[in-house]
Amino acid sequence: MKEKNIIIIGMGTSSSGAAAAVNHTNPKAEVSIIEKRGYEMYSSCGLPFAFEGRLDFGSLKHNFPARGPRTKLYLNTEEVKINPDRKEVVIKNQEGQNAFQYDSLIIATGARPIIPPITNIERFLGSYAHTLHTLEEVSHLYNIVNQDTKISIIGAGAIGVEFAMAMKKKGLEIMIAEMMGQIFPNALDNDMARHVQEYLEISGIKVLTDSRVKEVIGKDKVEGIIIDEKEHKTDLIILACGIIPNIEWLKNCGISCNKNGIITNNRMMTNMKCVYAAGDCVETYNAMTKKKCGSALAVPALKQGRVAGINAAGGRAIYSGTLNTFISIFGDYAVGSTGITSEQAKEEGYELVIQKIKGQNKADWYPGHKELIVKLIADKKGKLLGGQVFGEKIAVKNRIDIISSYLSTKSHLRDMIKGELAYCPDVANIPDPLTTAVDFMLRRVK
Repeated sequence: MKEKNIIIIGMGTSSSGAAAAVNHTNPKAEVSIIEKRGYEMYSSCGLPFAFEGRLDFGSLKHNFPARGPRTKLYLNTEEVKINPDRKEVVIKNQEGQNAFQYDSLIIATGARPIIPPITNIERFLGSYAHTLHTLEEVSHLYNIVNQDTKISIIGAGAIGVEFAMAMKKKGLEIMIAEMMGQIFPNALDNDMARHVQEYLEISGIKVLTDSRVKEVIGKDKVEGIIIDEKEHKTDLIILACGIIPNIEWLKNCGISCNKNGIITNNRMMTNMKCVYAAGDCVETYNAMTKKKCGSALAVPALKQGRVAGINAAGGRAIYSGTLNTFISIFGDYAVGSTGITSEQAKEEGYELVIQKIKGQNKADWYPGHKELIVKLIADKKGKLLGGQVFGEKIAVKNRIDIISSYLSTKSHLRDMIKGELAYCPDVANIPDPLTTAVDFMLRRVK
């Protein structure tokens, strides 16, 4: 395979997957990675746990894991411009301006938090209203709060919920406001979201759904927020309202984008030859419904980066879409989901067989067992469509991964019942709640 010059813009999960794939596919390739930060990598998924005190903020920083012998890093990049027609990238940093030629280019610039259209919110950004996107933002927030601080979190997705629990464990007074009718909207069925909400409320966190924040009250500092004409006192506001792809800088270079991100084909190539993209900045598609969507999950980003890297280096790989498999941990409990929800399945026209089993993560006679709720969704013919699990965090992780594996092979419930799960009373019950759910569903399929 011939030597290539490959440039990767952005240094995150997708770019590490891309660089590793390039190094493996074409060891002769020169890889240049451009990043605006002054340091290499940090683990954003670890930020809630650092805030809670489980680990130091400094431990979230680490070296770029896919650096090969022919890899060069360019940090503190202030400005990047690309010219696909000339296959050129121009960067500006403290050392001045430099131009680089490429054979293949991979864009992995990620995304940034959405700032919702709330009256007066812009006035307090960075002082009394904060996002939770960077290491610097969260460590600063950690240093300015105290046990008398009342915090309102706007948004009840994974970030909002995880930080709510982390902050509650620090002794803070927390309220979550979600404008949709449930927490984890579009990721969980309403009944499974209710289990999470009840756990949060038992933990002392106030949760409001169907609650759109209209205005921030305060002159020199935040004093409250207005929801449905009612004022709720608060000292700090946390914005956890989702993300928007970092693509504005591509406006005049001819690369096709839409609201979900950069448009690519199943090889992660853009409309420009030899230009690829991966991660939170791209539009992807749902592996179950084939519908276009955005994704803010680490594993799809890594897989997209791998596909982009292989193809950029001269190999061939195909990305097969995302199952949106996720797990969100809050304290000792977690919720996970994979595939499509029952509402999404109904929108696709499926006749459904749904089973929900309440079990335990250990044998029911074993000391210390905790609740484990498994919900499976299939069509009337027994085709598996999705699954959701709530309960003890390790048990949730294990079951969601099992369900996701069956989904990725387009399995039938008959395939699942043949599966042989390990048993020990300290870590599982017999029969497993997952097996029980499949067994009950098979009695109702055609």
